[in-house]
Amino acid sequence: MSGFLSARVWAAIVGMALLPCFAQAAIAASPSVDALLDRAHRLTDTAEIKRLQCIYGYYLDRSDWDAVLDLFTDDVVAEYGNSGVYRGKAHVRAMLYAIGYGKSGLRVGQLRDHIQLQPVVDVASDGKTARGRWKALVLLGQYGDYARWQTGPYENEYRLEGGRWKISHIHWYETFTVPYEGGWKGAMAQSNVADRNFPAPDGPPSFAAQPWPATSLAPYHYANPADGPQARPARPAKINADERTAGQRLAEARRLTEQVQDEQQIVVLQRTYGYLVDKNMWTQITDLFTDDGTLEIGGRGVFVGKARVLEYLKWLGSPKHGKLYDHTQMESVITVGPDGSTARGRWRALILGGEQGKRVDFLGDAIYENEYRKENGVWKISNLHAVFIMYTDFERGWGTTFNALTAPEVDMPPDRKPSARYESYPGNTFVPYHYSNPGSGPLLVRPAVEPVPTAAIAAEVARLDKQLQRLEDVNALENLQNAYGFYRDKWQWDDAAKLFAANGTREIAQRGVYVGRDRVRRSFDLDGPAGLRQGEVAEHFLYQHVIHVADDGKTAQARVRELSWLGAYGKQAEVSAEVAENRFVKEGGVWKIQAEHQYTTFLADYTKGWSKGSKPIAGPSLELPADRPPTDVYGAFPDIYVPPFHYSNPVSGKPIR
Repeated sequence: MSGFLSARVWAAIVGMALLPCFAQAAIAASPSVDALLDRAHRLTDTAEIKRLQCIYGYYLDRSDWDAVLDLFTDDVVAEYGNSGVYRGKAHVRAMLYAIGYGKSGLRVGQLRDHIQLQPVVDVASDGKTARGRWKALVLLGQYGDYARWQTGPYENEYRLEGGRWKISHIHWYETFTVPYEGGWKGAMAQSNVADRNFPAPDGPPSFAAQPWPATSLAPYHYANPADGPQARPARPAKINADERTAGQRLAEARRLTEQVQDEQQIVVLQRTYGYLVDKNMWTQITDLFTDDGTLEIGGRGVFVGKARVLEYLKWLGSPKHGKLYDHTQMESVITVGPDGSTARGRWRALILGGEQGKRVDFLGDAIYENEYRKENGVWKISNLHAVFIMYTDFERGWGTTFNALTAPEVDMPPDRKPSARYESYPGNTFVPYHYSNPGSGPLLVRPAVEPVPTAAIAAEVARLDKQLQRLEDVNALENLQNAYGFYRDKWQWDDAAKLFAANGTREIAQRGVYVGRDRVRRSFDLDGPAGLRQGEVAEHFLYQHVIHVADDGKTAQARVRELSWLGAYGKQAEVSAEVAENRFVKEGGVWKIQAEHQYTTFLADYTKGWSKGSKPIAGPSLELPADRPPTDVYGAFPDIYVPPFHYSNPVSGKPIR
């Protein structure tokens, strides 16, 4: 299954019979049909741009510069940190190859994981350009030499060319690059690019930021989501009524909408898998598989069928006090097959694990290349395959330690031997892509669909309008939640509070409930004053959203995972993990946060890890008491607590608890 179908290409290849002339004349100019098709294009455009950016991250992982360049327009403008501005694909190519010492590909023992998270994507009204803000979480290293953390936001521009979305302007703003040892408590890492032959830039940096421990704010391409969406006129029709009937246009809108809905359902399925693995909920996980489904994790071999999948999962053990097993699901690239009944997906999992009794913590990085099948309208996992890229002792990091790849177990033999042999870090493991390069590969051609009959158009318009609205709501809620994370990164308390409903509530850890937007705003002061704070860090990586919108479109709920880096230069570095169960309400047509409820999984001294350096979570404040006591009373790690799920198992329908 290679490539994917651009919405524009589909518009050109779909072939259908014409309606009778009198019916065509009566319906062709219907604004309802054209508006639905326009909205369906916006949805697919947004999905394709997110897909494009995640693929960019996977290519950077491999230092595959030519594949990265295929994602750019010929006149691309690139700016990474304070490197200066590079214009045109040839000059950007020279710059990228300089990073790789004149070569493409990783060195032996090199790690370059460039994870793309937290998108806020906006497509222009004409459907030809778009902008997107992302956050990069980067793991850099050379075994036996160094290990580094790197982070910072992207503010990118995209353009539609020949039916393909490409990156026309890429700008990464460096927050910091710091040694693994000590993390953000210490100074910026010594540059390891001084020995490389970089071409001179075409111009100086457009945004000159002082290096960490200085703190700066990269400009946003968007206004505060609480202000509501910008007015967007409908796109001008490119195909007149003589070429495509209303029934044909409506059928295309339905196909595009169903494609996005399929992708969204697979996203919910896989992200739910990650949340269930966290708490060793093995039976619930097995329910996500087809009856003939297979599971292969690391080098332990292939387990075939639900019974064997469950047997293997139970062999991994049960939850217990002092055990951490977080399996985050990030950076999805979903490709639905031409028939709409099969799909494939690439994912990244950062794994944070360990046991307090053993006083050893682990950090793992795995790539999933999975297969999915739709059965009776429900998406299920038909083949789950996790390949470990790196596994290390968290306290010492990947610069000095690694864990060997697992092998088939004597007391839990697989049904089939491992499907491939490979070496995890410090070896260079390549997990083949299930997709072609979206900038240069072949496009996936889908079979034509029948036009909507004239008599059914009115009913289909009403049904599709609601379906589109729910998917648009999911996009709006993801943008809202992610923008909230960016505001919290830079202590922009007024902007963050503005995202709450007038009677909204906020509950963090065990502090209690703050009621009303004014009190929510005050609650942010518990984390310090508003405004940029030099020498401090408060990075909030938000991902793994599972969003459900109510049938009436007025309320919604979302489960969101967060990884936080907190601290101050020369003083401390902390790491924490959270899961939020949030509620939203639509006020005047604009989504707002009705209730934020964040459950802390762990809070720890970064230099010691969670097993040896766990800290108590935030409790009631004497300076600013909450309006209500905590909704739930729980303990973070080393205790085990399962934040309540707002939804049931997406396959079995069973409550998750």
